[in-house]
Amino acid sequence: MGDLLLGIHGGANATAAIAVDGHLTHCVQEERLTGIKGYMGFPHQAIAACLHAAGADPADVTEVVYGSRSGPVDHCPRDEWLRRLAAFHQQPALTDAEERLMGAAPGGLPQRITELLRQDGLTDARVSYVDHHTAHAAAAYYGLRTDPDRPYLVLTCDGFGDGACATVSTWTAGQRTEIARTDMRNSIGLLWFWFTHAAGFTPHEDEYKLMGMAPHARLDRARQVADILHTFLGLDPSGLRLQRTTTASIERAWPDIAEHLRGRRFDDLFAGLQLFTEDLLTRWARNAVTATGIRDVLAGGGVFMNIKVNQRIADLGCVDTFAAFPSCGDESLPLGALYHRLAATQGHHRVQPLADCYLGDDITPEAAQHAVAGTGLYLHEPDRIEDVVAGLLADGQIVARCAGRMEYGARALGNRSILANPADADVPRRLNQLVKQRDFWMPFAPAILRSHQLRYICNPGRLHSPYMMLGFDIQPDAVADMIAAIHPADLSCRPQIVDDDSPAGLAAILHAYHVRTGRAVLLNTSLNLHGNPVARTAADAVTVLRRSDLAYLQLGPYLVTKHAPTC
Repeated sequence: MGDLLLGIHGGANATAAIAVDGHLTHCVQEERLTGIKGYMGFPHQAIAACLHAAGADPADVTEVVYGSRSGPVDHCPRDEWLRRLAAFHQQPALTDAEERLMGAAPGGLPQRITELLRQDGLTDARVSYVDHHTAHAAAAYYGLRTDPDRPYLVLTCDGFGDGACATVSTWTAGQRTEIARTDMRNSIGLLWFWFTHAAGFTPHEDEYKLMGMAPHARLDRARQVADILHTFLGLDPSGLRLQRTTTASIERAWPDIAEHLRGRRFDDLFAGLQLFTEDLLTRWARNAVTATGIRDVLAGGGVFMNIKVNQRIADLGCVDTFAAFPSCGDESLPLGALYHRLAATQGHHRVQPLADCYLGDDITPEAAQHAVAGTGLYLHEPDRIEDVVAGLLADGQIVARCAGRMEYGARALGNRSILANPADADVPRRLNQLVKQRDFWMPFAPAILRSHQLRYICNPGRLHSPYMMLGFDIQPDAVADMIAAIHPADLSCRPQIVDDDSPAGLAAILHAYHVRTGRAVLLNTSLNLHGNPVARTAADAVTVLRRSDLAYLQLGPYLVTKHAPTC
């Protein structure tokens, strides 16, 4: 079994991860086990899943590391949380509550964590705590660095955690030097939070919908909105910290900001917010490169889920390389905390970077057979499942895929995906009708073989994008080949660039599809029912098949259909 180190984070997107003998082996979000998307609370079931994957009992864990020093940890149902948000700005003691958060005092957190761990049988484990933004930065640095001796500039930016919303730091040979820290009263992440809430969407979950609408608006009207936002939030004289212009924090100033934006179209508001964010954070990043002289940039924290911001920073002439940690919201904090603790105990050179995001449960043949038994579905085992899936896709079918280990994080990367022909402009309508029910303006994304990427996207720097964390413009003559997997308004995309020799099955399907069609690109979207987390188990995938109008599911080595297979 080896030495066990458990990393956890409670609150929004509660998650657990485990390292065995210094190597990350499993990570899963609590939502995948509870079925509650964006689960807020303590990761009880995720902890159990990590222990099960390691073949361990709770008593075998001697150390736990928590990815924050303060913050809520108990479960808050969505309806209750939204009710609190609706009354948030009417609270008489709002300023006092903010001051407590600013102080990042742990309060009763250590005691509560100990109580909750005891409920899970972890009665003797030592618990240590890593600062929120240090954990975000550690995830990016240790998870993404390609040379442990090279210096990196690491940026973090989110709503808030431990009193801060952004940091600038340099990392050299495992040593972190913090250059600047922005306190949470100047949070661009909280600005997105309240924009999302005001638009009738769910904060912490639906911010991407605002970003998806942004390209549909007129640039001149978006610029007007951005100019208004610039009057509320900018950079301090050093250029390394965000700085509000109001006495009140950005969060408490939201009613005033909203009043200045009253009467403007929703698409202009979303586009203006996106433009403002790109402008502000690009200037911030450029200043950080200039101040440190380090041109290799890594990023973490939920704001860097914004692929257009990442694209703008990556395109800066002063930046040589750029990467954002995959699914870098608070679900990444246990990973950063694990990396940070492993570096302290065994030396930074021994901390292995993230090999891939396939950190969850595998699909065994036995689990697949059991999930299908008694359902009336048909199970078939072809000699080469990737050829069969590629053939169905080439024939215009939409195929769900649940095979291999589940992905960590928000992006489906082929193992818990729905695949389709991206050259068929009708596929988005069909997908939404069959299963996805997405908002009408939201685009789908492509998966592209690395060796063919320049046929489809503009990527002169050959930036790596295995985790769908970067936006790219597409090649003008590639529109017809991937019309269903690009943003129709600005012809951009959020690709998963797949290594040709990747052992994950998606690469084999792409190769087989390329042989049949001459195209090395597929539409890739997550395998889930509308409003539910991504499927985790074989049983989850079968549920999606049965409760939707999908007809085909690759389940491990099998093809599952609603009709008698002919292959």
